Amino acid sequence: MKKWGSRHPVLVLVMALVLCWGTGLAVSLVIGGRLDDALFSATMGSISTALIWYFTVRRLRRTSDRLTEHGQRLVYLRYPEARPGSLSGIWNMGVATLSPGRIDFQPAVYDTLEPSGRPSVLEGLEGVSVPRRLNRQDAKHVTQRMFMVMTYKTSGGTVEIAASPECLQQIRETVLQPPVA
Repeated sequence: MKKWGSRHPVLVLVMALVLCWGTGLAVSLVIGGRLDDALFSATMGSISTALIWYFTVRRLRRTSDRLTEHGQRLVYLRYPEARPGSLSGIWNMGVATLSPGRIDFQPAVYDTLEPSGRPSVLEGLEGVSVPRRLNRQDAKHVTQRMFMVMTYKTSGGTVEIAASPECLQQIRETVLQPPVA
């Protein structure tokens, strides 16, 4: 179903808006509203939902385009082998700049990706796992849809990176060191 939805986003949006409109109409009628009031409320609720969705998608697309034109990507990073209570379970959102053999990671906050904290450099990356879906607990922190996780060994220890499948592919092509024979 997710594959079908990703191939037909406009149809999914229309179906969601019709469902929103029908639910709003039904709720208004069940609580005793008049038909004309229920129709107006359901229509206004659906229009509001569509506008909020539209402006959110537009803002996220602008941010993604801005990062791409600077050669950067939005990623989430965590250190699973860190001591309990530190960053072992917390995903740190930020901007990654990819270069051969290295990822420069700048933590960032908000949708505007304002820098926060000190940058870190990941060097000597070796892929340890294949891309996998986020589990339910991780999906609470990584809010972008369709992001996947890969585990890497670095010169500083193990790190997990959550990013879009395209970004993970770009990391494999640009950053990962070929195995030494």
